Amino acid sequence: MPSSVVSIISCLDYTLDNIRPAVKKSFDNLGGLKKSVKKGQKVLVKPNLLSAREPEKAVTTHPALVQAVVEEVQKLGAKAIIGDSPGGVEK
Repeated sequence: MPSSVVSIISCLDYTLDNIRPAVKKSFDNLGGLKKSVKKGQKVLVKPNLLSAREPEKAVTTHPALVQAVVEEVQKLGAKAIIGDSPGGVEK
């Protein structure tokens, strides 16, 4: 079975000033985003959008993380598309 490669980077908080370099470093640790993303491509960014909750509840992927990933994709000239299939309607 092929092994999986992961990159875990510590980040003090979800401010963009801290999360942008953490996201970049994580991609760099995996060989760089440009290894997989090419100019003109459409790239699906799939955050966890389980339900409508405030970012502080940590139920979904924090919007700052999504923004930082999208920015890295766009730097390479690709088009980021954000998509998920959330768990359902909040009652």
